[in-house]
Amino acid sequence: MLRAGGPGAVAVLAVLAGLALARTSAGAATAAFVIAAIAGLYALIAAIAQARRLRELEAAAHRLAADEPGVRARELPADAIGRIARVLHRITDDRRARLELLARDRDERERMLAHIHDGVALVDHRGGVVRANARLGELLGVPFPPHESAAFPSFARTAAFDDLIENARAHGRPEEAELRLWTPAPRLVHARAVALGGLRPGAVLLVVRDLSESEALSRMRQDFVANVSHDLRTPLTSLRGYAETLLEGGLDDVEHREGFVRVIRDSAVRLEALVEDVLSLAELERPGARPRLETFDLRASADRQVASMLPAAERKGLRLELVPGDEVRVSADRARIEQVIANLLDNAIKYSERGEVKVRVGADEGWAWCEVADTGEGIPSEHQPRIFERFYRVDPARSREKGGTGLGLSIVKHAVALHGGEVSVESAPGSGSRFTFRIPIRASEEA
Repeated sequence: MLRAGGPGAVAVLAVLAGLALARTSAGAATAAFVIAAIAGLYALIAAIAQARRLRELEAAAHRLAADEPGVRARELPADAIGRIARVLHRITDDRRARLELLARDRDERERMLAHIHDGVALVDHRGGVVRANARLGELLGVPFPPHESAAFPSFARTAAFDDLIENARAHGRPEEAELRLWTPAPRLVHARAVALGGLRPGAVLLVVRDLSESEALSRMRQDFVANVSHDLRTPLTSLRGYAETLLEGGLDDVEHREGFVRVIRDSAVRLEALVEDVLSLAELERPGARPRLETFDLRASADRQVASMLPAAERKGLRLELVPGDEVRVSADRARIEQVIANLLDNAIKYSERGEVKVRVGADEGWAWCEVADTGEGIPSEHQPRIFERFYRVDPARSREKGGTGLGLSIVKHAVALHGGEVSVESAPGSGSRFTFRIPIRASEEA
């Protein structure tokens, strides 16, 4: 169908006019001339239109190649140029879809690399860093990302990595080693280098795993076993020694046998306390440990613990009191919180020779707190950061003399942390100590 007013319609009208003129002999020549002129004019107009459309298509192709958004070439009329424009659009759409897919794949790989706990680097055959993740920069203590075409030796600054990579490339098999990195934060790492081959001949994948935490945990376990063994040995030695003394005639020693039995009883009590504390700490540190929540009055729990500790305080001539105040309702693990208060009171009474021990309970801005203050000898500032560590004692000999296991404050720290809270200490030699723990009024099972 011809478009109204277009070149095709003009040509048809010209032909009809020529035919009309050709009915007379005089108008035959004129008709031929008019038809030829109109046909030529039509061809010129059509050529100009086609050239304009071709220029538009070329411009659109350049803009599509530059990936400009929203660019489309004219597809109508549906002639050869229109069909070319349609094919160009289809190719461009396919290209954009492929680029988007590649971009998504790249972003996913980058996210995976970013969340891998190990340091990862791809090193090419010339020793250049093709790709690395931020974790590697963190482990090596160097700025990240490395600059383009950075050489791995200048990035890693550790010659042992170079030897590992060269051996993997030369032998074609994985090479592994444990290395000590003298970075700003010294680390022990396990490094594994694998020659890739394939599309990247000579390329090596390096994976670096931080063993510092594992080493620290292993050292902690060793220290724990050593400390438990030491603390068990003393009461066990007393038990065996005095039992043997009784068996070898001590039972007939009326003057001393009661004292022997008292030592055996005290050693058994100390063993029992140590075992209970070890079991409590193991339960608190168990993966997945959660508080057993119930709603109760924190002040009432503190009052019960004060009452249970009152005889021990009176034997030492100390004044022990709970400062009056309003009830503090909390949602927490009652047994754990009462254990925390009991441990803090026990420490305060043991290390106070005179004066008083005061307990305060309160709440503010969604937090409940409990404070245990004493007038004891105090804690030197250099020891305060470590007093919540397992088996850490400011004065080991004096602590054992008083029957301490060295686990009480560690249990306090872990039990409070189980509720999403925190514990702190304020102390100075000769000025006593003030221990304060804070927990959310409504603790979460996931804390």
